[in-house]
Amino acid sequence: MQLGGEVKLEMNAEYRFTIYRFLKGALLTDAGNVWLLNSNPSTPGGQFSLSGFISEIAVGAGVGLRIDVSFFILRFDLAMPLRKPWLEKNHRWVINQIDFGSPVWRSENLILNVAIGYPF
Repeated sequence: MQLGGEVKLEMNAEYRFTIYRFLKGALLTDAGNVWLLNSNPSTPGGQFSLSGFISEIAVGAGVGLRIDVSFFILRFDLAMPLRKPWLEKNHRWVINQIDFGSPVWRSENLILNVAIGYPF
C-alpha cells in the first residue's frame, strides 16, 4: 500500500566519480520521511510533530553505477536502510544487522533502482 502525506522531508547526497570513460560510480545516502498534517485513525503515529520528527527520520545508503554517454545516463543504484524509524526507539539504527551473506537479509533490505537521468 502506498501512503502519502502533506509534510515531506528529503535529503540526498551523492559522491560521483569516474571509473572508466563512460562508466561512472557513485556513493549515495538519503534521509527523510513523510507525515500527515492531521491525525488519521488508519495511520496511527503518522501526524507531523515539530518536537518529534527528528526521531522519525529514515536513513539509507548505497552504491551506484552510471552509464553516461553525455546525452543519456542510465543509473543502477543498490541501497539499504541504515535507520528504520518504525522500529522501537533504541533499535532504529540497523547498521549492526547488515549481513550480505544472508539471503533473507538481502531480500528484506537491498533495494535496486534503475533509472534514466540524474535525480538532482
